[in-house]
Amino acid sequence: TYQSPPDEPNLIDPKSGFTEYEIEENMIEGKIPDDLVGCLYRNGPGKFGVGGDRVLHVLDADGLVIQVNFPPADDTDSNGKRRIRFRSRFVETEQMMKEEEANKFLYRSTFGTGPRGFIDPPRKGVNEDPWVSPLLSQMVGNAMKTDIKNSANTHVISFGGKVLALLEAGLPHQLDPNTLKALGEDTFDGVLKKGTPVKLGSDIPEEFTPDFLGGSAHTAHPNMCPTTGNLVGWHWSQLVSDGALEVTFTEWSNKDFSAVASTTHILKDCELAPHDMAITENCILLKVNSLKMNALNFISGMKGPAASVKMDGRSNVFVHIFPRPTAEHQFEPYVIEVPPCFSIHFSHAYEDPNTGHIVTYFSGWPPSDEKDFLGAWGGFAPEFQQIPTSLLWKLELDPATKQCVFLDVAPGAMNGNLELPLVHPNFTTREATYVYASCNNVVGDSTAPNGIARVNVKDGSSTKIPVGVKNEEMDVWWFGSRCFSGEPLVIPKEGGDLEDETDAYALVMVFDAVKDRSGVAIFDLKEELKAGPVGMVWLKSIIPYGLHGCFAQDTKGTASVFC
Repeated sequence: TYQSPPDEPNLIDPKSGFTEYEIEENMIEGKIPDDLVGCLYRNGPGKFGVGGDRVLHVLDADGLVIQVNFPPADDTDSNGKRRIRFRSRFVETEQMMKEEEANKFLYRSTFGTGPRGFIDPPRKGVNEDPWVSPLLSQMVGNAMKTDIKNSANTHVISFGGKVLALLEAGLPHQLDPNTLKALGEDTFDGVLKKGTPVKLGSDIPEEFTPDFLGGSAHTAHPNMCPTTGNLVGWHWSQLVSDGALEVTFTEWSNKDFSAVASTTHILKDCELAPHDMAITENCILLKVNSLKMNALNFISGMKGPAASVKMDGRSNVFVHIFPRPTAEHQFEPYVIEVPPCFSIHFSHAYEDPNTGHIVTYFSGWPPSDEKDFLGAWGGFAPEFQQIPTSLLWKLELDPATKQCVFLDVAPGAMNGNLELPLVHPNFTTREATYVYASCNNVVGDSTAPNGIARVNVKDGSSTKIPVGVKNEEMDVWWFGSRCFSGEPLVIPKEGGDLEDETDAYALVMVFDAVKDRSGVAIFDLKEELKAGPVGMVWLKSIIPYGLHGCFAQDTKGTASVFC
């Protein structure tokens, strides 16, 4: 869990996770580029339990948002040193505060954490292996409780004057950009509804829906359109009797976060909301993995929501294509069947002007016999021997014939164990040459992330190589033994050429377990990644492994770039 280091025991407030300090010269290696200007935000699990009782799964931990501010190069102190500042705070949701007051878990979480029932836990400490309640006690504590805790731990974005902490199963939490203090759930002026994101059915009038139902949940992965500057997001509610989702797509203005346009659709034969989305100039893509919910296991309290989900890694999956709310040409949504695979995160998508096809790239698993949904990510650390190898895939769809015309590992990505892919933010709806990703290895195995990769998906080789053989083509930097890398963010250089994918920096959070320190690595994309970072900013405390973040122009809630 996020806490003060031994040499500065009072650095971080243990209740709020708050600290702020200026980066000192001895905390910088290399050089911080003058044209890297703005504010880095990163969100992820940070508070791993309550009262000495650890969460059962790392993704159930309360969110921790950090902020590293890179001011203009002329913003210096009396000694001429650039004032780079760090700030952090837990996302203090109402549910987190109530659990702190009660000194125990009160709410069920997505990945199995919940009330302990009639047997008190041993409270071994939040940095020890979690304790699993006996089944009967677990069922007594969790049966019939369907209101899932919003840990606000997945993403953080800056846009339209707001900074928002996101979890895909709940409402966004607005943060004060200057203090990171949580300001409460944000309904976007009533567009989103509070309550459990479940409706009885599309044909059942709203007046018959109980008060605690009828709410909505907002995706943790909205997209920024580089052409319009709009934020393209969506919120959803389950339609229980229909076995479907009601999804509403909204495009938001970067001036004041007002709604530009909105459309609502029914996502048939979909029991669980997709994790990520992709956009083109005219379309929105949602890829529905083969997942089924065992409602009895969940409602009875036998298992948490995610553990009640079973995946079928050998079944075909479906891509739903919708018109963007602002598209000039509105079309009837359609569905394309795709061969077996499991998608996690999209890097980008575009409409090929030569073929008319929709092309997209995503990280995900090949066909497998895996049945548990993220179960191997629980406990104290992931069990990579049970986790399928995540690869970078290219998917090509023909809107005219409603057929999948290509699905395979992306060119240049053979044997790359890659996750958290993204492109230069000006190319999220265009053909890009390079995809950047967190890299685990380049021999096709499943291991922990310890590098950053640049994949040439436009001109790279599509020749298959056996598992265990190194991909010599990929441009990769390895941070070293027992160093763990997070999501890369591609940041255009201030005043740079937005049409040049390499006129940018890549920022990566790194944890060095050998030296017990965390930092931010800065790569100049004009150079090969294998040349290493041009600068490192080391922090005063260890940052738990995080998920997603953004880079904003300043700390005023202005538009940001993100995965």
